[in-house]
Amino acid sequence: MLIALIGSAVAVYVGLPEQMQALFDDSVEAAQQVGTAGDLRSISVMLDATYVLDRRLPSEEEFPVWLRETFKETNVKELAVDHWGNPYVYTLSGNGRSYRLHSLGPDGIMGTGDDMVRSGP
Repeated sequence: MLIALIGSAVAVYVGLPEQMQALFDDSVEAAQQVGTAGDLRSISVMLDATYVLDRRLPSEEEFPVWLRETFKETNVKELAVDHWGNPYVYTLSGNGRSYRLHSLGPDGIMGTGDDMVRSGP
């Protein structure tokens, strides 16, 4: 009986680091998703405001400069990349009146299920 109890305690202890690592990884992933969703929202709000005020959106070529200038007060992280380190992908519609802003998600590949997308205005 004592040996069985010790064996169970060792099994729980040995599995604990793996469980802690899994919990940590899940927490980091959730934080990356929340942070990226917040960035996408902030960028899209400012793109919408730019469209309302200027009656135009920045071109795809202008977007990196527009982003830097619009968020120049942000010192926390580079806003041109998502929380996985992938650059945001900004595309304009053919008539230039709407946009799509993509985060490529953790896999860094466009068009997969982990992408996050905002569009407007």
